[in-house]
Amino acid sequence: MIPTPVVDQQQVTAIVQRSDSIMQNAGKQTAPAWLRVPKKAAAETEMAVPKSDVQANNILQRYAQQYAPQSASAAQQWLRTRVNGVPVVPPNLHGKALQEYVDHTLMAKEENAAKTLVFISMDMPKAILRKWFAEVADNRHLFETTVFVLRGWPDNPEGLPETVSKINRLMPSAKKAANVEINPILFTDHKVNIVPVIIHQPGNGAWSVIVGDGDGLQGAIRAINQGKDSPTKIHGHTWKVAEPNMISIFEQKIKTFNWKKTVEQAKERGWENMSTRLGDALPDSLHGKSYTYNPSIIATATIRMPNGKVLVRKGQEINPLTAFPFPWTQSYIVFNPAQAWQVAQVQAWESTVPNVVIMASELPKTLQGEDRLVTALQHPVYGFYPHLAHRLGINRVPALIQPDHDVLSITVPKEPLPGAKR
Repeated sequence: MIPTPVVDQQQVTAIVQRSDSIMQNAGKQTAPAWLRVPKKAAAETEMAVPKSDVQANNILQRYAQQYAPQSASAAQQWLRTRVNGVPVVPPNLHGKALQEYVDHTLMAKEENAAKTLVFISMDMPKAILRKWFAEVADNRHLFETTVFVLRGWPDNPEGLPETVSKINRLMPSAKKAANVEINPILFTDHKVNIVPVIIHQPGNGAWSVIVGDGDGLQGAIRAINQGKDSPTKIHGHTWKVAEPNMISIFEQKIKTFNWKKTVEQAKERGWENMSTRLGDALPDSLHGKSYTYNPSIIATATIRMPNGKVLVRKGQEINPLTAFPFPWTQSYIVFNPAQAWQVAQVQAWESTVPNVVIMASELPKTLQGEDRLVTALQHPVYGFYPHLAHRLGINRVPALIQPDHDVLSITVPKEPLPGAKR
């Protein structure tokens, strides 16, 4: 007999409290169908599946309400610091400036409030861009009503962060900067194919245009206010738009993107992460044996019900096999799927043992390997949580664990073929 484990009060209090209402109403309700007619599916799975779409929806809503604030906060922080996994925020921005730098809500507000849109390209002379950025940053009215617009960034992994870095270096300072937005849609809507193009909305509400750098930024705004706009005449110099139209690039990438491969890779990464977290590499059995194990725990403190009634006293032994108002019928199989003889042993056991949960001490390394294993056994195979071996009373695999009144009856077979791989 393996020594009885000792746990503290916190390990059992939550379970006992949740069981209170179940035990109080157990005598008033008929046994559920899954209990009257045992099925081969795992009991945990049967009990966890909602009995209706309404229940499932309620569960999802509760989880959403619980985790939405945390998820929104994490997502917002991610968007402020990365695009497609690439850091894009310059390191010299902090506090409110950092928050506002890539805040899409703020950009939308600025665009809606803007009276002047200045279409630019990073191929324009740096002296012009630096001067115009400074004019806007130093003038409160211009700052509140002007947005500089870029069409995109170089189509490479470092294109966006490099563009952001270049823009940042052209600003008067980290705390004094103009509003710059990357928005290919505005380029398309206003049919802009050369830069600079200054589109300004004077008091009469009609958008008017000056093309070229000849009048300067504030000179172009004054000319439009005086009705001297010219959508066809070029004032001064213009440059080609160096940045690609990111909408066109995204559309092309979507058409040629290998979604199936990406989904499979995501599944593999998820499986790899899970398989490394689950598992307890128990040694393979060398000698067959059968024994019993008492899964009882010892209460380290007195546990009371919400109404003050004593449920468990300090030092009292609690046996999960007899603590519930109905018999424990769940059996367990733990095995190493890397050993062919253990897989064969599991197939033999599952043909005779009902209501069984099958767990692998070490999950297959790939999702394809897991699929092949489930197909061979025609049964779900779950990961084996660390420390669960101690609660089930096993130290070798394969092992069959079956409830037998107040103890677990455990069978560990011997390897059938001498010299087989261990």
